[in-house]
Amino acid sequence: MAEHPADSALAQLELTLENHQQWAEALVAGILANQTPADENLVPGAHMLCDFGKWYYSQTHSTVLTEQPLFTTLEKTHRALHDAARNLLIAPAGAEKAESYREFSRASSDLAMHIRNLVQALLTSELTTDALTGVPNRRQMDEQLEEAIYAATNVLREPACLALADLDRFKLINDTYGHAVGDEVLKAFSQLLITSMRDTDRIYRYGGEEFLVFMNHVDLKLAASILDRLREKISRYPLHIDGLREPLTITVSFGIAQVCPSESLRGLIRRADEALYQAKSDGRNRVCIAQKIAA
Repeated sequence: MAEHPADSALAQLELTLENHQQWAEALVAGILANQTPADENLVPGAHMLCDFGKWYYSQTHSTVLTEQPLFTTLEKTHRALHDAARNLLIAPAGAEKAESYREFSRASSDLAMHIRNLVQALLTSELTTDALTGVPNRRQMDEQLEEAIYAATNVLREPACLALADLDRFKLINDTYGHAVGDEVLKAFSQLLITSMRDTDRIYRYGGEEFLVFMNHVDLKLAASILDRLREKISRYPLHIDGLREPLTITVSFGIAQVCPSESLRGLIRRADEALYQAKSDGRNRVCIAQKIAA
Protein backbone atom coordinates (compact mmCIF):
# COMPACT_ATOMS: atom_id res chain seq x y z
CA MET A 1 0.00 0.00 0.00
CA ALA A 2 1.29 3.47 -0.87
CA GLU A 3 2.44 5.58 2.04
CA HIS A 4 0.10 8.50 2.56
CA PRO A 5 1.76 11.91 1.99
CA ALA A 6 0.72 12.91 5.51
CA ASP A 7 2.55 10.02 7.20
CA SER A 8 6.02 11.61 7.30
CA ALA A 9 4.53 14.94 8.42
CA LEU A 10 2.69 13.21 11.26
CA ALA A 11 5.88 11.52 12.42
CA GLN A 12 7.80 14.81 12.34
CA LEU A 13 5.08 16.66 14.26
CA GLU A 14 4.96 13.98 16.95
CA LEU A 15 8.76 14.18 17.23
CA THR A 16 8.58 17.98 17.42
CA LEU A 17 6.12 17.84 20.29
CA GLU A 18 8.32 15.43 22.22
CA ASN A 19 11.56 17.32 21.51
CA HIS A 20 10.16 20.72 22.48
CA GLN A 21 8.76 19.35 25.71
CA GLN A 22 12.20 17.96 26.58
CA TRP A 23 13.85 21.21 25.48
CA ALA A 24 11.49 23.27 27.68
CA GLU A 25 12.19 21.07 30.70
CA ALA A 26 15.96 21.32 30.13
CA LEU A 27 15.75 25.11 29.72
CA VAL A 28 13.88 25.56 33.00
CA ALA A 29 16.22 23.13 34.76
CA GLY A 30 19.18 25.18 33.52
CA ILE A 31 17.67 28.37 34.94
CA LEU A 32 17.08 26.72 38.31
CA ALA A 33 20.68 25.45 38.30
CA ASN A 34 21.88 28.97 37.42
CA GLN A 35 23.60 27.72 34.27
CA THR A 36 24.77 30.02 31.47
CA PRO A 37 22.12 30.02 28.69
CA ALA A 38 23.05 28.34 25.43
CA ASP A 39 23.75 30.83 22.63
CA GLU A 40 21.24 29.18 20.26
CA ASN A 41 18.43 30.04 22.69
CA LEU A 42 19.34 33.74 22.78
CA VAL A 43 19.57 34.67 19.09
CA PRO A 44 16.50 36.37 17.52
CA GLY A 45 16.07 33.65 14.85
CA ALA A 46 16.24 30.71 17.26
CA HIS A 47 12.96 29.29 15.92
CA MET A 48 14.59 28.84 12.51
CA LEU A 49 17.70 27.11 13.86
CA CYS A 50 16.16 24.26 15.84
CA ASP A 51 15.57 20.93 14.08
CA PHE A 52 11.85 21.58 13.72
CA GLY A 53 12.44 25.06 12.30
CA LYS A 54 14.76 23.66 9.65
CA TRP A 55 12.18 21.00 8.75
CA TYR A 56 9.29 23.48 8.72
CA TYR A 57 10.92 25.83 6.24
CA SER A 58 11.82 22.90 3.97
CA GLN A 59 8.13 21.98 3.56
CA THR A 60 6.96 25.01 1.57
CA HIS A 61 6.27 22.82 -1.49
CA SER A 62 4.42 20.08 0.41
CA THR A 63 0.77 20.57 -0.55
CA VAL A 64 -0.42 18.07 2.04
CA LEU A 65 0.89 20.53 4.66
CA THR A 66 0.52 23.95 3.04
CA GLU A 67 -3.16 23.28 2.34
CA GLN A 68 -3.70 23.00 6.09
CA PRO A 69 -4.40 26.45 7.64
CA LEU A 70 -3.00 25.21 10.96
CA PHE A 71 0.35 24.52 9.29
CA THR A 72 0.73 28.07 7.98
CA THR A 73 -0.07 29.54 11.43
CA LEU A 74 2.22 27.07 13.21
CA GLU A 75 5.22 29.26 12.38
CA LYS A 76 3.84 32.10 14.50
CA THR A 77 3.13 29.81 17.46
CA HIS A 78 6.55 28.18 17.23
CA ARG A 79 8.32 31.54 16.98
CA ALA A 80 6.36 32.86 19.99
CA LEU A 81 7.67 29.96 22.09
CA HIS A 82 11.31 30.70 21.23
CA ASP A 83 10.77 34.42 21.81
CA ALA A 84 9.27 33.63 25.21
CA ALA A 85 12.24 31.37 25.99
CA ARG A 86 14.69 34.15 25.17
CA ASN A 87 12.77 36.64 27.33
CA LEU A 88 12.77 34.16 30.20
CA LEU A 89 16.52 33.56 29.95
CA ILE A 90 17.43 37.26 30.01
CA ALA A 91 14.79 38.44 32.52
CA PRO A 92 16.17 39.59 35.89
CA ALA A 93 15.28 37.58 38.98
CA GLY A 94 12.09 38.49 40.79
CA ALA A 95 8.66 39.49 39.52
CA GLU A 96 9.82 39.98 35.91
CA LYS A 97 11.33 36.49 35.86
CA ALA A 98 8.12 35.02 37.25
CA GLU A 99 5.99 36.78 34.61
CA SER A 100 8.38 35.65 31.87
CA TYR A 101 8.07 32.08 33.12
CA ARG A 102 4.26 32.27 32.99
CA GLU A 103 4.45 33.57 29.41
CA PHE A 104 6.87 30.78 28.48
CA SER A 105 4.56 28.19 30.02
CA ARG A 106 1.58 29.55 28.07
CA ALA A 107 3.59 29.53 24.84
CA SER A 108 4.63 25.91 25.48
CA SER A 109 1.00 24.89 26.00
CA ASP A 110 -0.08 26.82 22.89
CA LEU A 111 2.48 25.02 20.72
CA ALA A 112 1.49 21.62 22.10
CA MET A 113 -2.21 22.28 21.44
CA HIS A 114 -1.47 23.70 17.97
CA ILE A 115 0.51 20.60 16.99
CA ARG A 116 -2.14 18.22 18.36
CA ASN A 117 -4.84 20.05 16.38
CA LEU A 118 -2.72 19.91 13.22
CA VAL A 119 -2.09 16.19 13.74
CA GLN A 120 -5.85 15.64 14.04
CA ALA A 121 -6.44 17.61 10.82
CA LEU A 122 -3.82 15.54 8.99
CA LEU A 123 -5.32 12.30 10.29
CA THR A 124 -8.71 13.40 8.96
CA SER A 125 -7.07 14.21 5.62
CA GLU A 126 -5.45 10.77 5.61
CA LEU A 127 -8.89 9.15 5.91
CA THR A 128 -10.43 11.19 3.11
CA THR A 129 -7.57 11.57 0.62
CA ASP A 130 -6.28 8.95 -1.81
CA ALA A 131 -2.71 8.14 -0.82
CA LEU A 132 -1.44 7.59 -4.37
CA THR A 133 -2.90 10.54 -6.26
CA GLY A 134 -3.63 13.04 -3.48
CA VAL A 135 -7.20 13.66 -4.67
CA PRO A 136 -10.20 13.09 -2.38
CA ASN A 137 -11.32 9.47 -2.08
CA ARG A 138 -14.79 7.88 -2.06
CA ARG A 139 -15.25 8.52 1.64
CA GLN A 140 -14.94 12.27 1.11
CA MET A 141 -16.98 12.00 -2.08
CA ASP A 142 -19.92 10.49 -0.20
CA GLU A 143 -19.79 13.28 2.38
CA GLN A 144 -19.59 16.12 -0.16
CA LEU A 145 -21.68 15.13 -3.17
CA GLU A 146 -24.98 14.65 -1.37
CA GLU A 147 -24.70 18.30 -0.31
CA ALA A 148 -23.53 19.38 -3.78
CA ILE A 149 -26.48 17.68 -5.48
CA TYR A 150 -28.94 19.20 -3.01
CA ALA A 151 -27.44 22.65 -3.56
CA ALA A 152 -27.60 22.31 -7.35
CA THR A 153 -31.24 21.22 -7.42
CA ASN A 154 -32.73 23.12 -4.47
CA VAL A 155 -30.57 26.17 -3.79
CA LEU A 156 -28.76 27.22 -6.97
CA ARG A 157 -31.39 25.64 -9.23
CA GLU A 158 -28.77 25.35 -11.94
CA PRO A 159 -27.74 22.33 -14.00
CA ALA A 160 -24.89 20.13 -12.81
CA CYS A 161 -23.34 16.96 -14.18
CA LEU A 162 -21.44 13.98 -12.87
CA ALA A 163 -18.89 12.14 -14.99
CA LEU A 164 -16.98 8.91 -14.55
CA ALA A 165 -13.57 8.73 -16.23
CA ASP A 166 -11.81 5.43 -16.88
CA LEU A 167 -8.30 4.95 -18.27
CA ASP A 168 -8.50 2.74 -21.34
CA ARG A 169 -6.61 -0.56 -21.28
CA PHE A 170 -5.00 0.27 -17.95
CA LYS A 171 -4.55 -3.43 -17.13
CA LEU A 172 -2.36 -3.74 -20.22
CA ILE A 173 -0.12 -0.95 -18.88
CA ASN A 174 0.26 -2.78 -15.57
CA ASP A 175 0.90 -6.12 -17.29
CA THR A 176 3.41 -4.66 -19.75
CA TYR A 177 5.37 -2.22 -17.60
CA GLY A 178 4.57 -3.21 -14.02
CA HIS A 179 2.42 -1.72 -11.27
CA ALA A 180 5.00 0.94 -10.39
CA VAL A 181 4.58 2.44 -13.86
CA GLY A 182 0.83 2.02 -13.56
CA ASP A 183 0.92 4.05 -10.35
CA GLU A 184 2.87 6.82 -12.09
CA VAL A 185 0.30 6.87 -14.89
CA LEU A 186 -2.53 7.24 -12.36
CA LYS A 187 -0.72 10.12 -10.66
CA ALA A 188 -0.05 11.84 -13.98
CA PHE A 189 -3.66 11.38 -15.08
CA SER A 190 -5.02 12.79 -11.82
CA GLN A 191 -2.81 15.85 -12.24
CA LEU A 192 -4.08 16.32 -15.79
CA LEU A 193 -7.62 16.27 -14.42
CA ILE A 194 -6.80 18.75 -11.66
CA THR A 195 -5.02 21.21 -13.93
CA SER A 196 -7.56 20.94 -16.76
CA MET A 197 -10.85 21.21 -14.88
CA ARG A 198 -12.30 24.38 -13.40
CA ASP A 199 -11.73 25.38 -9.77
CA THR A 200 -15.44 24.80 -9.08
CA ASP A 201 -15.31 21.19 -10.31
CA ARG A 202 -14.72 18.38 -7.82
CA ILE A 203 -12.46 15.43 -8.61
CA TYR A 204 -12.37 12.14 -6.70
CA ARG A 205 -10.64 8.82 -7.13
CA TYR A 206 -13.56 6.45 -7.46
CA GLY A 207 -11.54 3.24 -7.46
CA GLY A 208 -8.82 1.52 -9.49
CA GLU A 209 -8.33 3.53 -12.68
CA GLU A 210 -11.70 5.28 -12.36
CA PHE A 211 -12.13 8.92 -11.34
CA LEU A 212 -15.32 10.86 -10.71
CA VAL A 213 -15.81 14.50 -11.69
CA PHE A 214 -18.69 16.64 -10.42
CA MET A 215 -19.31 19.75 -12.54
CA ASN A 216 -21.46 22.65 -11.33
CA HIS A 217 -23.22 25.19 -13.56
CA VAL A 218 -23.12 23.05 -16.74
CA ASP A 219 -25.73 21.10 -18.65
CA LEU A 220 -25.07 17.87 -20.57
CA LYS A 221 -24.13 19.60 -23.81
CA LEU A 222 -21.54 21.88 -22.21
CA ALA A 223 -20.18 19.13 -19.93
CA ALA A 224 -19.76 16.80 -22.91
CA SER A 225 -17.93 19.52 -24.85
CA ILE A 226 -15.57 20.25 -21.93
CA LEU A 227 -14.77 16.59 -21.37
CA ASP A 228 -14.34 15.83 -25.05
CA ARG A 229 -11.71 18.57 -25.29
CA LEU A 230 -10.02 17.07 -22.23
CA ARG A 231 -10.20 13.59 -23.75
CA GLU A 232 -8.52 14.89 -26.91
CA LYS A 233 -5.84 16.68 -24.89
CA ILE A 234 -5.05 13.52 -22.90
CA SER A 235 -4.79 11.37 -26.03
CA ARG A 236 -2.13 13.73 -27.41
CA TYR A 237 -0.23 14.26 -24.15
CA PRO A 238 3.02 12.26 -23.79
CA LEU A 239 3.59 10.88 -20.29
CA HIS A 240 7.28 10.80 -19.38
CA ILE A 241 7.72 8.05 -16.81
CA ASP A 242 11.02 7.40 -15.05
CA GLY A 243 12.52 4.13 -16.22
CA LEU A 244 10.84 4.13 -19.63
CA ARG A 245 12.81 5.04 -22.74
CA GLU A 246 9.80 6.37 -24.60
CA PRO A 247 6.88 8.46 -23.33
CA LEU A 248 3.53 6.72 -22.91
CA THR A 249 0.31 7.90 -24.46
CA ILE A 250 -3.01 7.03 -22.87
CA THR A 251 -6.66 7.45 -23.71
CA VAL A 252 -9.66 7.85 -21.45
CA SER A 253 -13.38 7.17 -21.74
CA PHE A 254 -16.06 9.29 -20.06
CA GLY A 255 -19.66 8.66 -19.10
CA ILE A 256 -21.78 11.69 -18.12
CA ALA A 257 -25.15 12.07 -16.40
CA GLN A 258 -26.95 15.30 -15.56
CA VAL A 259 -28.25 15.79 -12.03
CA CYS A 260 -32.02 15.34 -11.82
CA PRO A 261 -34.23 16.50 -8.94
CA SER A 262 -35.12 13.77 -6.43
CA GLU A 263 -32.51 11.38 -7.89
CA SER A 264 -30.14 9.81 -5.37
CA LEU A 265 -26.37 10.04 -5.64
CA ARG A 266 -26.23 6.29 -6.26
CA GLY A 267 -28.77 6.58 -9.05
CA LEU A 268 -26.80 9.42 -10.67
CA ILE A 269 -23.55 7.44 -10.49
CA ARG A 270 -25.29 4.37 -11.89
CA ARG A 271 -26.45 6.31 -14.96
CA ALA A 272 -22.96 7.76 -15.49
CA ASP A 273 -21.51 4.27 -15.16
CA GLU A 274 -23.91 2.93 -17.79
CA ALA A 275 -22.80 5.72 -20.13
CA LEU A 276 -19.16 4.86 -19.40
CA TYR A 277 -19.86 1.22 -20.23
CA GLN A 278 -21.33 2.38 -23.53
CA ALA A 279 -18.22 4.45 -24.27
CA LYS A 280 -16.08 1.38 -23.67
CA SER A 281 -18.32 -0.81 -25.81
CA ASP A 282 -18.26 1.71 -28.66
CA GLY A 283 -14.47 1.54 -28.92
CA ARG A 284 -13.10 3.58 -25.97
CA ASN A 285 -11.51 7.05 -26.10
CA ARG A 286 -14.86 8.80 -26.30
CA VAL A 287 -17.52 10.60 -24.26
CA CYS A 288 -21.00 9.09 -23.90
CA ILE A 289 -24.06 10.73 -22.36
CA ALA A 290 -26.43 8.88 -20.04
CA GLN A 291 -30.09 8.43 -20.76
CA LYS A 292 -32.33 10.83 -18.88
CA ILE A 293 -34.48 9.33 -16.17
CA ALA A 294 -38.20 9.12 -16.76
CA ALA A 295 -40.16 12.11 -15.49
